[in-house]
Amino acid sequence: MERLGLGAAGELVYRTLLRRPGLSTPALQQMARGIDEPFEPLLASLQRRGLVRRSADEWECWQATPPEVAIELLLMERQTELNEARRVLPDLQADLARDSSSTSVGDVQIVVADPNEQLHAYLKLYERAQSCILTFVRPPFLVAAPEQMEAAREAARKRGVRVRSILAPEVMAWDGWQAAVAQSIAAGDELRVLEGLPFKLLLVDGTSGMLPLHADDPQGPVLRLGNTAVLHALVALFEQHWLEAVPVLETAGAPADASAEGDVTLQELATVLAAGANDKTAAHALGISDRTLQRRMAALTAQLRARSRFQAGWLAARLYDR
Repeated sequence: MERLGLGAAGELVYRTLLRRPGLSTPALQQMARGIDEPFEPLLASLQRRGLVRRSADEWECWQATPPEVAIELLLMERQTELNEARRVLPDLQADLARDSSSTSVGDVQIVVADPNEQLHAYLKLYERAQSCILTFVRPPFLVAAPEQMEAAREAARKRGVRVRSILAPEVMAWDGWQAAVAQSIAAGDELRVLEGLPFKLLLVDGTSGMLPLHADDPQGPVLRLGNTAVLHALVALFEQHWLEAVPVLETAGAPADASAEGDVTLQELATVLAAGANDKTAAHALGISDRTLQRRMAALTAQLRARSRFQAGWLAARLYDR
């Protein structure tokens, strides 16, 4: 009966009473020889568990509970203990999340929603890059240690790694985005713009990558992929979007009567419209109203001496390097 939670001494007393019911305490102790633990506490424990009972008469004799009842009582005890044990499972799972930076299944790894752990994982990918880095850049954004990220990219560039990035038009709403883009291009990066990027993405050498587990949750867990079919599909998706995207336009030479500030604004406008953004998305990406967008379009058309919006786009392609 040990599997039911009844020790050897308790089983001996219970079986003795089944064979010889009505024994007094001294007689029962005499019959159940070989017990090396205090006898009175043992009987009290069996009584509390409902396995034995003492008569209320003057003789105070002991009786054993029928086996079919006793077994059910022991099974209920064990079930209660198991249910209590299950309650610790959520605490153990929480400890696992706190003490482990990732959950792995082969070449697929979930990096938990911890900025430090995720930064470490991203930096590791950049450090291992040997030939190419591909990225989708789109909101929502979570800026974490940008200096370390840029240092890792710069180290990769010095190793001869080719960096290609596709930006969502919303990136143009960033303060200082023009300076950041100019810096990246000066460093040798290739940048294009495309409306409707599905998620943020980092791919390295066609063999590893990272993307958010939930596209619109910048603070959630991150999926890290090894050399898998899913990763190869993401590389193919990037290359398809790369063909559809338009290069970020750089000024090759502006009309003499265009101010520097106005030219930068029109350059942004030409880029975001060429990326396929409609007027509403373009206005949001540039941080201007629909009416202001229309004024800027009119200014672009006039600056380029175009007779239509289509001609303005064609002339902008000649004005800006592609």
